[in-house]
Amino acid sequence: MSSTEILETAAPAKQGIWDKTRTTLVRIRLGAVVFGALYAGRTAVVVVILTALVITPVVLVDSGVVFSAKAVGESSVWAFLLVNGVPPRLGAATFTLIPWGLAILPWWLNYLAARALAARYRARRGETFASLLALVFVYLSVVVAAAVFVESINVSYSLVNSVVAVSVLTGSAALAGILKVHSHAIAVPMLIVFVLKRSIAAVFALFGLAALIIALLFLVHFSDVLMLFNELDPGFSGFLALTLLSIGYLPVLTVWAISYMVGAGFTIGPDVIISPFIPVTAPTQLPPFPPLALLPEQSGAISWLLPLFVIVIGVVWGIGISLRLARENVLIRLVIAVAIAVVAAIIVMGMAAISLGDLGDVRLVDLGPSPTLVGSLTWLLLVVGMTPAAMIPAKVFQRKRRPHITVVSDE
Repeated sequence: MSSTEILETAAPAKQGIWDKTRTTLVRIRLGAVVFGALYAGRTAVVVVILTALVITPVVLVDSGVVFSAKAVGESSVWAFLLVNGVPPRLGAATFTLIPWGLAILPWWLNYLAARALAARYRARRGETFASLLALVFVYLSVVVAAAVFVESINVSYSLVNSVVAVSVLTGSAALAGILKVHSHAIAVPMLIVFVLKRSIAAVFALFGLAALIIALLFLVHFSDVLMLFNELDPGFSGFLALTLLSIGYLPVLTVWAISYMVGAGFTIGPDVIISPFIPVTAPTQLPPFPPLALLPEQSGAISWLLPLFVIVIGVVWGIGISLRLARENVLIRLVIAVAIAVVAAIIVMGMAAISLGDLGDVRLVDLGPSPTLVGSLTWLLLVVGMTPAAMIPAKVFQRKRRPHITVVSDE
C-alpha cells in the first residue's frame, strides 16, 4: 500500500475524531448557556415574588381599586421594573430620578449567580463566557419584555432606557462576579491596587459622613416626616410601601448630602438651589414625599465648615500614603495622592450622575447635583488635604519608642 493510500485511509478517522470533539465542545457550551439562562430565570422569579409580596397588599387594601388579577399583575410589573432601575413615563413626563437603592436586590442576586457560574466553569473560559453572556441576555430579555408588553393608559416605558438601565445593572453584577473568582489570575501592579483601594475607601468615608448628616437631619425634621405620613394616611400596607420607597431613595439623598458637604449643593427644579453658602432656600412646591422633608431650608456658619471635613479625610489618607510608601520618593507619593483623588472624584461623579433626574415636569426637573461640579470640588478638597500630608516624611508620623533593658538570669 502506497503512502497516498495510507493518508486517504487515515483521513476519515481523523475527521471523525475532530467532529466528535467539536460536538462535545458544542454540547458543553450549550450546557453552560442553559445554566446561565436558568440562573437568570431564578433571579427574575425571586425579584418578581418579593415585589409582588409588597405590592399585592397595597392593591388589596386600597378601597378605591376594585380587586382584579389585572390590577395586581400590572402593579407587580411596575414594581419589578422600578426595582430594576427602569424609569417610568407618566404621560409626557419621564421619572428618571428612581430609587436605585432598591436595585441592590437584583444586582446582588445577579452577582451571586455570576460568581456561582464563574466558579462552576473556573478552568474553562469558553463555558464561563457563554454562561455569563446567557445570564445577562436572558435577564435583560425578561425585563425588557416586561417593559414593552405592559399595557396601561397612564404608564409606559422607553425601550432604550430599559435596555441601558438593565444592561448596566446586570453587566456590572456579572463583571463583579467573575472578578471575584478570577481576580487572582489578573496581574495588576501593586501601586494600581493601592490607588483603587484607597480611592474606594475615601468614597466610603464620604458616604459615612453624608449618612451622618442625613441622620442628624432626620432627627431635626422627624416631626415633619411624621406629619407627611399622617397627611398621606396610607394605611399599614401603604406605610410599608412608602417606607421601602424611602429606603430606596436613601442612596440618592446620601449623594445629595455629599454634594452639599463639598459645597456644590443641588438643585430643586430650574430656579431653586440648596447650598451651604446660601443662607435661606427659596420656597418651592414639592410633592408630599417624606424624604423630601429632610431638605435643609437654612444654612449658617456650621454649614460653611462642612468642606473642611472633606479636607480632613484627605489629610488622613495623605498620612496613610506617607506611612505605607515611606521608601518612595516625594514625587511618587505626590502622584499617587493626586491619582487617588482623581479616582474618588470620578466615582462620586458617577454617583451624582445617577442621582440627578426628574420627578415630573415644570418645577420637578433637574433634581439633584451637577456631576461635573461635585466631582471637581471633591477632587479639589481631597487634593488640598492629601498632597501636603503625603509629601511629609513618614518618620514625622511614627512614634518613637524608648529602648527597654531586660535582665536575663544565668539560669
